[in-house]
Amino acid sequence: MKIKPELLLLNNQKNLYKKILVSGSDEPLISYITEKIVKNYKDNQYHVDASGEINPGLTGDLFSDKKILFLLKDSTLIKKINWDEPLGDHSILIACSNNAKINALKSKFTKPKDSLLVDCYPLTRPGKELVLKDFVKRESLNISGDVFWYIVDNFENELVLFKNQLKSLSLFNKEIKLIDDVEKVVQTEHKAEINKIFFYIFQKNSYLISLFEKNIYSQGDFYFFLNSLKLYIGIISASINKEQALSKFPRYLFNEKDSFIKIYDKLNKKKILKIYQNIQKVEELVRKNSEIYQPIGLRFFLNTKKIIVS
Repeated sequence: MKIKPELLLLNNQKNLYKKILVSGSDEPLISYITEKIVKNYKDNQYHVDASGEINPGLTGDLFSDKKILFLLKDSTLIKKINWDEPLGDHSILIACSNNAKINALKSKFTKPKDSLLVDCYPLTRPGKELVLKDFVKRESLNISGDVFWYIVDNFENELVLFKNQLKSLSLFNKEIKLIDDVEKVVQTEHKAEINKIFFYIFQKNSYLISLFEKNIYSQGDFYFFLNSLKLYIGIISASINKEQALSKFPRYLFNEKDSFIKIYDKLNKKKILKIYQNIQKVEELVRKNSEIYQPIGLRFFLNTKKIIVS
């Protein structure tokens, strides 16, 4: 069967399939959907094998139920798959962006009941309406009709970025009636620079203070900065090696790739846990003391640097 990624997420799809293909042009969304699917299989006692080899004779590890999810992220490995060979209790998940091999393969996943195709493309207008309605309901937000359609028309079409913008709104206020309120939270003019601030983290503190104060001049800016930082830390945390982390790293940030690698090399599980603990603290502090979001955010940024470079 075939399903749109937003429907997969909104319906909290927990079904297990023998063969899954996650493809399309939105690479961050492909990574996001893949992580959700992998977690579902792990929760169902599957061992995840990312070696690139398909061996139905394998059994899972001590923590699994002798079932394996074979994860393929390299389309060149597809030709090695024998689609007629029974998988037994195992499953296959292929996750990579569109190319000739992937496109030729999609027909194998659309009709069989035990197969799933998830095409990851930027959201259409109806798709954004659906995601927004669900988000408003789950977060108990009260927004006006003008605000609803402003969000649909002006927020990002990429699902991951769209959800980050909506999250910023929910942290700001539960009742948003004016478009001006939305613009205070989610700035569009300089957001491309805000999501790059994290990659200057190895600069001197005096430079970081100036950079932060010149770019973060609203509570919405701070939440955009914080969400971008969580995205990058999340990529590192969820990756088993540097190559996997780079495959998930947004391509439009190619100029920041070297800095991202340097940050990856500096981090470990202990440091990442500490950063996540600080993120939780700073979110609580800003909610309780919204008028001083900038000094709170700056202190958090400098503390994050201290953790990473230590």
